[in-house]
Amino acid sequence: MRFPPALVLLLVIAVIVVGGSAVAQRMTSPSLGKHAASSLATTGSIDKANTVAKDVPTLTLPDPLPQRTLQLPILMYHRVAVLAGDEPAITVDLTVDPGEFTLQMQWLKDNGYTSITQLQLYQALIEGKPLPAKPVLITFDDGYRGIATIAAPIMSRVGMVGTAYVITDRIAQRNQTAPAWLTWPQLRTLEQRGWDIGSHTVAHTEIPHMSSQAALKTLRASRFMLEKHLGHPVQWFCYPAGSVDATAVALVKQAGYVLATTTQFGIDHSAANPLQLSRVRIANDTGIGGLADALSS
Repeated sequence: MRFPPALVLLLVIAVIVVGGSAVAQRMTSPSLGKHAASSLATTGSIDKANTVAKDVPTLTLPDPLPQRTLQLPILMYHRVAVLAGDEPAITVDLTVDPGEFTLQMQWLKDNGYTSITQLQLYQALIEGKPLPAKPVLITFDDGYRGIATIAAPIMSRVGMVGTAYVITDRIAQRNQTAPAWLTWPQLRTLEQRGWDIGSHTVAHTEIPHMSSQAALKTLRASRFMLEKHLGHPVQWFCYPAGSVDATAVALVKQAGYVLATTTQFGIDHSAANPLQLSRVRIANDTGIGGLADALSS
């Protein structure tokens, strides 16, 4: 049976209108969360593969900042992988063997530590909300792929979550071969596991070595890219190489970040200085003994 051309045209238009309305309804539905919807207004549409955005609030630092302090180890990892034996010395130093990493995560669990999120840290430090008895924030710098393929599964088995600070220019695309670095789908999978994703700038350029204009540009660009792909605010930052000065802190704040980590050693944190959080560096030769000693210092 053949339909008149005019009727066929009307049917096609109806299908397009109904389909478009359904897509628009899904994009503005409560499943995205009001905070994610707000983020979309400023960053553009989210990546097509990301159908459900993490519900993350847009945060601001109060003025004046509170004066409270807290003790909390923030562990700094980089690469979890099996060494091939031909890596440069710096890569070896940054690498923790999966077996050793497993022992360290089990040690944390056995000794009563509970991993927390960046939002929990913000709420405790800035708002005074309580934390678990022995909290620990577990962070990974640079965005190595082993964070998703090796570290995260190990941590899930002991109920731990972490934060991946990523360099946005290194995030691998689906159609590119870049086995060293995380992909956007892997970042979304990490979030589904309860992880946080933070910025480590666009190209790992140290902020104090840049002009203020260039630094602010990279701080905003990396945040914009993460928010565009993840569909929610990203306000956690890590200084490349731990390089920071007063101007860098001011620019990080201007770019909208509310917590930032350095490479300075320590477990004491001040709400008056949330953009210079100290950490405990875990290297190739740290071992459980070094981890235990650092957390008891």
